[in-house]
Amino acid sequence: MFRPAPFLALALFLAAPVQAAPLVVVEAKGTDLAPGATIDDKAPLTLADGARLVLIGEDGSQVTLRGPFKGAPAGAGSGATQQLAGLLSARGADTTSLGAVRDAGPAAPLPEAWIVDPAVSGSACVKPGQEVVLWRADAAKPARLTLMPADRAWTANAEWPAGEGRLALPELPITDGGTLLFELDGAAASVTFHLLPAAVTAPKMTAGWMAAKQCDRQARALLAGG
Repeated sequence: MFRPAPFLALALFLAAPVQAAPLVVVEAKGTDLAPGATIDDKAPLTLADGARLVLIGEDGSQVTLRGPFKGAPAGAGSGATQQLAGLLSARGADTTSLGAVRDAGPAAPLPEAWIVDPAVSGSACVKPGQEVVLWRADAAKPARLTLMPADRAWTANAEWPAGEGRLALPELPITDGGTLLFELDGAAASVTFHLLPAAVTAPKMTAGWMAAKQCDRQARALLAGG
């Protein structure tokens, strides 16, 4: 007895269109797209000469498009895409590119993702509306913390008790791209903050966004389950 139904189902399966995957804009130059915007990887884009667009996929991969460009991000080719693991591995050997630089050498791994090391100059990624939590690798002794914005419009001081590895700063004024200057027992560091866009929700996409913002230590901690 002839039964065409399975063949029909197979044909429908083969004909089903490939679903577009969301990409979040991380950096944009010379285009109307703004950081935090979401586009489909199959949506056509046109970038003029000199324009640049950095996008993050759900798997944390980073797509960098440079103008002149016309087409969909999905068709940009392998040369435009960096996988998250490869990106972090490639930069791991060069501590000057990690947003983790200090005179004492490479910074220690972070025990969790959403903390900030005030002893290390570079970038820090934080969630909007959540208090900033500082972390130090050596909590054996008390420490004195001084912080101020880059324009030195104000100065704040705090005592960091011995035995406490974390210090919450619930009212710290943070802006996207803003820089704070820290002094921890006289050692100075400059930290530029980046606020997580609302469109970035998946863990690997979040880690990819962190990596794009040079928050590599935080990205590694997030991927490690921190």
